[in-house]
Amino acid sequence: MVTEKKKVVILGGGYAGLMTAVSLQKKVHPSRIDVYLVNKHDYHYFTTKVHEMGAGTVDPESIKLPIKDIIDPNFVTFIQDEVTNLNLDRKVVECKEHTLPYDYVVVGIGGAPKNNEIPGLKEHGFFLFDWEGSYRLREHIEKQFLEYGQNPSGPLNMVIGGTGFTSMEFIHELKERIPQLCNLYGVESEDVHILIIEPGEKILQGYPEVIVADATKSLKKMNCEFITGVSVSQVESDQIRLADGTVIPTKTFIWAGGVQGNPILQIEEFEQMDARVRLNEFCEVPNYPDVYVLGDASVSYNEKGEPYPPTAQLAIQQGQYCAYNIAMKIYGQPAKPFHYIYRGMVMSLGSKNASGIVYHRHINGRFGSFMKWLIEMRYYFMLGGMRLVRKEWKNAE
Repeated sequence: MVTEKKKVVILGGGYAGLMTAVSLQKKVHPSRIDVYLVNKHDYHYFTTKVHEMGAGTVDPESIKLPIKDIIDPNFVTFIQDEVTNLNLDRKVVECKEHTLPYDYVVVGIGGAPKNNEIPGLKEHGFFLFDWEGSYRLREHIEKQFLEYGQNPSGPLNMVIGGTGFTSMEFIHELKERIPQLCNLYGVESEDVHILIIEPGEKILQGYPEVIVADATKSLKKMNCEFITGVSVSQVESDQIRLADGTVIPTKTFIWAGGVQGNPILQIEEFEQMDARVRLNEFCEVPNYPDVYVLGDASVSYNEKGEPYPPTAQLAIQQGQYCAYNIAMKIYGQPAKPFHYIYRGMVMSLGSKNASGIVYHRHINGRFGSFMKWLIEMRYYFMLGGMRLVRKEWKNAE
């Protein structure tokens, strides 16, 4: 008896989508399934390292991996295209160049920056969100130092909006990069000011106190200016305005105000929270068991009904689970609900310092920085085994 192959279409080559594809290669025999991976670009990039690339402390190419170097082309068909619509009635994915029918669709196309509808932000702001936006920021910062070195006028203000995880990591990378840029373009270091705008009363709201304490201690050594308890009301090409009327001259405003859902998934049938799709305990969209939404575009809950934070760690585990869930359906077996295993978090505070909690233990300093590197190597191993790890070691030499 010949079993008809099931078509699985995976949208997005980020942590969740790529991990789903790689895990399916191990869980389902190729005679039972056709897998298509759709991504706008032909590379995967590490969202956990965009702050380094944006600040200019690492080579932009070093945080990218060609997708075809990761997937098995005999099992997964890669399609470079841009998704435009998910048609639930016809069970097809519509792209600019392709229309793909599916039995199961895995949506891992990521979210979008949460901009709080600030006037002028999209036009004049910069976002630490994806590779393209971070590269644009990197080029802009270097251009600002070049122009300022040729024509100094007032302070050279670098303004960051928001004090979340990525923002803190970026601030430390930028502080390490500034002396190099000053030497390169003849700018006096005292003319460069880093200003941080936080609408709340304190930084890193919602994060463990030990990490907040480490970050605060590190920031005190950096001579950054903090403005808390006030929000940004408008962004212009050469200044920003705050809600209290304060005007800050700057051509560099970096927004790190969080993530919301993807506009493509604003579908009437999908229940939303903060523009993110609510999932059931199987990472499925309720009433659509053939539709999975993973990563930043979704929100799932623990046993207490609390939402999981949208992190790379969660997206990776969702991708692994989604492959298992689809495999169980293909082989006619019941699947267990998704259970997120929280292993902790590590925040880099520059190249030789970090703070975090790993398996409920507080770590910091150089050991914290080493653990951050080890976590990255573990992800390389999960994607491509020792072959990929050795390749990364070679590139880092």
